[in-house]
Amino acid sequence: MNLHQIDLNLLILFDALYRYRSVSIAADDICLSQSAFSHGLSRLRKRLGDELFVRVNNVMEPTTLAHDLAFHLSPALEQIHMGLNHSLVFDPTTSDIEFKFAATDYTQFSLLPKLISHITKVAPNIRITVVSSEDKMPTAKLISGELDFVLGFSHEIEKSSTIEYQTWLQDSYCTIARQNHPRLKNGLTLDNFVSLSHVRISPWGEKKGIVDHHLATQGLSRHVALQLPSVLAAPYTILHSDLILTLPRLVISNLGKRLDIDIYSPPIAIPEYQLNVYWHKLNASKASHRWLRQLISQLC
Repeated sequence: MNLHQIDLNLLILFDALYRYRSVSIAADDICLSQSAFSHGLSRLRKRLGDELFVRVNNVMEPTTLAHDLAFHLSPALEQIHMGLNHSLVFDPTTSDIEFKFAATDYTQFSLLPKLISHITKVAPNIRITVVSSEDKMPTAKLISGELDFVLGFSHEIEKSSTIEYQTWLQDSYCTIARQNHPRLKNGLTLDNFVSLSHVRISPWGEKKGIVDHHLATQGLSRHVALQLPSVLAAPYTILHSDLILTLPRLVISNLGKRLDIDIYSPPIAIPEYQLNVYWHKLNASKASHRWLRQLISQLC
């Protein structure tokens, strides 16, 4: 008999009755009325040409065919149940899953200390692997499973039909220069901001950054003497030069006390940025992914 010749719901009914040997208890277990259950059992008996269960001393005893059927059916239904619920259950205390991230040095710096501190306490067997973010959005690697998450940097809400995200940090910018910069005795003005040479941070080699774009809206430009991919290395390059650097304020709130620098508000209106964690829709329903995303939200 082919599967398409039988209502598979009747096999669930059969399994319940085989386990409980009582129509009333089995019907309650699968949320059917007793009359509906009895009607389904009658259909199954007719389809298989066997009584399947015979009432003996008020107990529904299985026939030989029912025993044979249950031998194959019960583990099959258990496997189906496990398959349907596998992605819904995740125990971080026992899991040894590996999460794979792509991130820049700054997004690592902003998230990983808090995240790793918590994970090592509540999920000590979980492994985190971080690789350098070579592309702004490596969609193909998210699809293939080579990556689970991308830690990203954005100035605007990004819309995609396949990539989802959540924001864990929003921050502003500041401009820094070495202490006692000879051109900044009276503060940082738009004129000396434009006339001084700059360090530009460009993780993927972009020739224009957010500062350049906003200067351009005013018909202005700047001279970039040094371009770097690393946010964390950039502050050290101005300590013995007259270059200035505009960068996320969070970096300076953590490093500034160790550096001989002066901190200024940029003389142009630069919108705040967001740090986001991105994932592919293919993995959105994974219980492990949902757990990690919720943890990031709680920590940040």
